[in-house]
Order: sequence, then C-alpha cells, then structure tokens
Amino acid sequence: MALEGTLKDMSLSDLFQVFRMGPKTGVLFLACTDLRAIVYVAAGELIDAAVVCLPDRRVIAAHDEAVIQMLLWDDAAFVFRHNPAVLHRPVRIRHDAEHLVLESIRRRDDLRSMLPYHHVTLDTCLQLSPLSAGRECSVSLSVIQWRILSQVPHHSSIRAISQATGMPPDQVIHSVLELMAIGLVEIAPAPRLAQQPLRRHEMMVTETTDHAPHFAWAASVHPDERAGAHERRLPISRSLIDAVMRRVRGL
Repeated sequence: MALEGTLKDMSLSDLFQVFRMGPKTGVLFLACTDLRAIVYVAAGELIDAAVVCLPDRRVIAAHDEAVIQMLLWDDAAFVFRHNPAVLHRPVRIRHDAEHLVLESIRRRDDLRSMLPYHHVTLDTCLQLSPLSAGRECSVSLSVIQWRILSQVPHHSSIRAISQATGMPPDQVIHSVLELMAIGLVEIAPAPRLAQQPLRRHEMMVTETTDHAPHFAWAASVHPDERAGAHERRLPISRSLIDAVMRRVRGL
C-alpha cells in the first residue's frame, strides 16, 4: 500500500513527521513540473536524497541540499512506497529533518505557503506536540522560538502569547508557523460540545441512514468508510497528521 497525494494536501515537513512517528522505511518520490526528486527513509530518518531535472535527468542537488530544495516547493505530487531494502543503503544526509526544515524556513519569504492547509489567526489555540524520546535535544531553536514555545502551555491562543510576551502579533504568528513546520506545536482541537439526547424522530433518521448508503449524504462518504457507522467521520478539529496516520499504519 502506497501513501500518495500532493504537497497541497500535506506538506513535506508533515510527511517527515509521519515517517518518524511510524517509523517508516521506504522511498519517497516527488514530481514538480520538470523536476523529479527522491528521498530514502530508514526507520523514520532521512538517509539520502536527490533532485534531477528532466529530460536529461541531470542531478541538480543531492543529500542535505536536495531535501532543502524540496522543502521550498509549494506544490508537487508525491508517492511513498515501503521498501525494507533501504535499511541497507549508506547514510549520506548529515542533518536530521528538523535541521533541514529550519534551514528551508530561513530561505522562505512567506511561511503560509509552506503550510497551506493551516489557517492561523490571533485566536488560534495551540498545544505542544508529542515528541519521541530524545527528539527535543536534536532541535536547535532561536531565542524567540524558545520564548514562544515556553508560553504555549500557559497561554494557548496566539493573541494571549503576544500579550504575555509583548511581541508584535505578526512576529508571533511567523514564529508559530516555524514551530508548526518542525512539529513542536500544533493547533489544539476545539472543545467538544455535550451531545444532547436525540428526539424520537432523530433516532429514526439516524437508524435509517445507517442502513441506507444510497441517500444523498452517503454519496460523500468514502466506500471504505460505509461499512462502519461509527467510523464515518473524524472529529472536525483533528489535525491532518492524525488523520493520515490512520491511513499509513498499514504501509
């Protein structure tokens, strides 16, 4: 089973987080206009990469620089295929994914294009992302990034962090996008509302729709999800990475 999509659906930095959380071993292929790229992933770590230009397949970047250039792409098609043989390849990438993401951030003018599906405003609430053991020691942050990161557990919204630190809102949003790109913070899920008891006619509708996939609402449900009435919908606030992790566990 392959994981495929576009960078508009999931950024490359988010893909790297998925590989680490797996951890996954295999080959990631990307296609962007006349460029093609390949990344080898072993047990969740990036070990080699290259970018080539068509039609002569000339290598224009390799190893660390190749990954950085891919991170600057705003859109590309990708496919990841599991391949245990990658474990036997030599390691040619010197830095970890977080370091490469930070370097690509320094070369960008607009971070919003890096995470196109995250809508960050002053009222956006944040939470710390779960980290694997020892990962926090490998991330090198600036003083401003550390300052904002330390405020997340105490002041969840970006507006509150800006007020608590005295930093301009635009600067806080920029730094938050950087922290999201390297997977240290994420958008907090909205609090769930208490469910009200269903009235009799609502219960009848729910029961009917569970057994009537030909109704209009069922047309938007993926065929694989129709088999289980309790698994049709993910919580609205669930992050994209969590949703994709359900899909890639079987890779």
